[in-house]
Amino acid sequence: MNIAILTNAYPYLPGEQFIEDEIGYWAAQTDASVTLLPALAAGAPRPVPAGIAVDPCMAHSIRFARLWFALLALGSALFRRELGYLWRARKTHPHTVARALLHTSKVFEQAAQLRRYARAHGRIDVAYCYWNETQAYAAVLARKSGAVRKVVSRAHGYDLYEARRRHGYMPLKRQFIACYDAIFVLSGEARSYLRQTYGAPPENIRVCPLGVPLAAALARPSQAGHLHVVSVSFCLPVKRLDKIVDAIGLLARHHPGVGMTWTHIGNGPLLQEIQSLALAKLASLGNVVCSFPGELPNHAVKAYYLNVPVDMLVNASESEGVPVSIMEAMSAGVPAIAPDVGGISSLVSDRCGALLGPCPDAREIAGAMERVAFADGRDERRTQARRVIEARFDAARNYRDFVAGIVAMGAPGDRQPAQPPARAAYRIGQAARR
Repeated sequence: MNIAILTNAYPYLPGEQFIEDEIGYWAAQTDASVTLLPALAAGAPRPVPAGIAVDPCMAHSIRFARLWFALLALGSALFRRELGYLWRARKTHPHTVARALLHTSKVFEQAAQLRRYARAHGRIDVAYCYWNETQAYAAVLARKSGAVRKVVSRAHGYDLYEARRRHGYMPLKRQFIACYDAIFVLSGEARSYLRQTYGAPPENIRVCPLGVPLAAALARPSQAGHLHVVSVSFCLPVKRLDKIVDAIGLLARHHPGVGMTWTHIGNGPLLQEIQSLALAKLASLGNVVCSFPGELPNHAVKAYYLNVPVDMLVNASESEGVPVSIMEAMSAGVPAIAPDVGGISSLVSDRCGALLGPCPDAREIAGAMERVAFADGRDERRTQARRVIEARFDAARNYRDFVAGIVAMGAPGDRQPAQPPARAAYRIGQAARR
């Protein structure tokens, strides 16, 4: 059985560190030949397990080819239907039109790359698309030509929630949402969003949480009189790291006798801005130290919780799926504080940390930090954090079952793939009017 895993860049950098926990379960499959097909391939790849092949064929493009596919997209029915949606949804804007054209051209180019791959290596039994983006749409087109037999896709957060995109626009998603053999989401909330926003057929949606390996030991709390707060994220506006800065300032002023350390792990375009903000607002406080180690490899983040006392992980994001960063902390018994957005409520509660409102201000975050740090039940919250991961987000169970399910879908005699509805799968309906 030939399985292709379509990624944005993995095993190349940057990002997609959480695939590293899943890929070992693919390597253990003896009934399947598994190949990673990244869309980007710059620099040296990260190591992958034995038995996993890497083919960067989808990352190679030439200028003439890009121009050809742009012209092909410009005259295509796919692009015309997308313009129709933009008009009806009142999202017609130079940026959205340009994005529609760019994504359409990428879909055509990536579909051609998949067809070439299949001619060279044999038909793809299952194209597993890690993101519900252009590669997933391209796999649907490649299936129509016989290069692919089944197409499945995950949907996380950035590739699911329209509010995270400029002008609230997710190009082409409505045209392809009914065409997958299965689409895997991280929570029941994500399933509802997919149905209500894009009109996804419920029979094709499966809830399948990610998972993390259970930490070998539990993190230890700080000694009395000290507090260590950790946050882990890419530095983007959606992460609202400025709220964490303000919350730490409030907490430090309210507890001047407690020595506080804030460590933010992660890189990104706003890193310097957040560092400057922390310096301006927290440097004058004698009881706060800030640390910015930047982006760390996945294994280093896990080791950090076991080597350094950590009292809580704080997330203030305005949009999330079910964050792996929170799972990794809770696996080591670190309580999490996070807003009730996306599928976070399936992971975080007041029993194992603090579930905030969907748009918390600095005062709400600081209050939750104070409860987790100083209220009764601190040890019980740490125990419950670990138990949540054991019960629902254990990689050994979640990824084993997920991989086995996809391999079963690729077996001969499985049901026929979902086909686009008449007039090329455009499912606007009530979803486009929301």
